[in-house]
Amino acid sequence: MIRPLRFGAWVFLAALQVPLLAAPLKPQGYVSDFANLLTPDVRTELQTLLRETEQQTSAEIALVTVPSLDGVTVEQYANTLFREWGIGKKRADNGVLVLVAPAERKMRIEVGYGLEPVLPDGLAGEIIRTDFLPQFTSGDYPRGILNGVRHVSDVVRGRHVLTAEERHRFEPREDRPPMLLMIPFFGVFVGLGAFAVGLGLRTRTFFPLLWGGMFGGIPFLMSLIPFFNAPAWTLGPFGLAMFAWGFAKGHSLGWAKSLRRGKGSSGSSGWVMGASSESQGSGSSGDGGFGGGSSGGGGASGSW
Repeated sequence: MIRPLRFGAWVFLAALQVPLLAAPLKPQGYVSDFANLLTPDVRTELQTLLRETEQQTSAEIALVTVPSLDGVTVEQYANTLFREWGIGKKRADNGVLVLVAPAERKMRIEVGYGLEPVLPDGLAGEIIRTDFLPQFTSGDYPRGILNGVRHVSDVVRGRHVLTAEERHRFEPREDRPPMLLMIPFFGVFVGLGAFAVGLGLRTRTFFPLLWGGMFGGIPFLMSLIPFFNAPAWTLGPFGLAMFAWGFAKGHSLGWAKSLRRGKGSSGSSGWVMGASSESQGSGSSGDGGFGGGSSGGGGASGSW
């Protein structure tokens, strides 16, 4: 009795973790239009195209439209359907599933392991964005499906394994702020902060060191985040130049007296806390808070 109970428990746990389709779907050939999106002419053209693709390459491409995703994500639905139908030849794993769910306005291109070098995620996503979605947005599902499936078929028949350079070209790019705006923005903070640090070292005062380290250091660290599009090879040398300028200015007796508040020149006494110069105003701490975010993403799914 114990073994059947254990077996039943494992089946129950597996059922909780693996998304199941509400009603098992059976393939209707290369084209399974359960959502009735295609015209008879487009359906016939697609059947012919995908049959010829398999004859030429042995790869199996299945187009499936569904009226609903049954409450799961398009990725889960496509993965489950791909596995249940066994799309592609055994051991070759050369199958492709094009899934369209108009009710949820979602679609996915699921690619078998054997075709991933030819049709990687980045290229699949590019096909979705350029061939499928523009037509779907205007409501022309037959034209969008025909254009997209043709492109997938062309890629599979071409059998071209993408190089690392080509893969990078197809990867979706983040909408980052323009470099010409970010460099001056971060440059103001980095430059003033580095200048203050140079003054503090030369005049032996702690306040410019602390203020400059916070005011320029935090923005410089933020600029290292790729999203902000502010290259360190530009801000770094600029910061060093401003530091050198501040260090040279600290030799001036006027700066030394101003920062040290009359406690001697930069070389006549030890370190003091010091203060901001009179032109900067008294009573200002110079502390500030900064925040930022990042985003990312990828894959071969689309929505419209």
